[in-house]
Amino acid sequence: MNPLLRRSAATLLGVRGVNRAVRAVAAARGHALVLVYHRLGPPRPAGTQVVPSVPVDHFRAQLHALGELVDFVPLDAVVNGTGHHDSGRRPAVAVTFDDDLPSHVDQALPLLRESSVPATFFLSGRALQGRGPYWFQHLEILLDAHGASRTAALLQLPDSGTDALAIACERDAEMRRRVTTLASDLPSPPLLQPAAMAALAAGGATIGFHTLDHEALPDLDDAGLDDALGRGRDDLATAVAAPLRFFAYPHGKADARTATAVRRAGFDAAFTGRRQPVRRGDDRHQLGRWEPGPLAVDDLLVELAVRLHVADSPAVRSRPWM
Repeated sequence: MNPLLRRSAATLLGVRGVNRAVRAVAAARGHALVLVYHRLGPPRPAGTQVVPSVPVDHFRAQLHALGELVDFVPLDAVVNGTGHHDSGRRPAVAVTFDDDLPSHVDQALPLLRESSVPATFFLSGRALQGRGPYWFQHLEILLDAHGASRTAALLQLPDSGTDALAIACERDAEMRRRVTTLASDLPSPPLLQPAAMAALAAGGATIGFHTLDHEALPDLDDAGLDDALGRGRDDLATAVAAPLRFFAYPHGKADARTATAVRRAGFDAAFTGRRQPVRRGDDRHQLGRWEPGPLAVDDLLVELAVRLHVADSPAVRSRPWM
């Protein structure tokens, strides 16, 4: 946990130590929180990671620690408050994953089944449309090959580090195209294939939609927004043999206009990158999620207590990349 987050947690809770955090979690009876992960596996070399990665042993330890304090529930139970607006119940936690990444089926699904934890995977279905990896995977490949300084030079951007490169690309469609072009001669990063998508659903996971092109929706005009919400959705639903009822905003970004479009598209609920719990009366199409990342168990519990008890706070908010 970074020092700012630790100070914020201590201030918000008014406590020190994990034991107090555990009691604060227990006091959040009836509260609900949605977690989001991306990739499981070993950390990438320093300065080359754009997609958050969580070591498998960290994820297993997180599930075990959380299982002692919360009820893991399907996403539908959080959205509909099924039994978990009752102050007598333990906090409800739903686990979700984003993007078409192979570790979903290779690493996450076996661990989830081992721990009897339900999960939702928000997929794009890119391989179903003959699409290659996401631009942010290509950026990682460039960083592997050239390092941050040389990659910045190739993109004609200031040498300000990996995070700044990712932010610049996220904001500029032409920059994202340039990343993909520059990476075209390098080894292609792996992408979730159709058989693996079907395997997730067959393994008991819920499948949601994350859009085919993974564009930040508030940046699109109305026609582009409607296209993003529909294109590829039916093919993915067919591949997993289930309707796609839930939606996750690319980059976690949403506003009132995009939420209206998502509602109009027929999704039951949609999730942003706002690090806040799900509360009675929240807009079902602008619900929050929190990404623990590779936090050690003690830090996870302290931050969990904060996330369950307080609304979104800019001081302790991390940028939702994917």
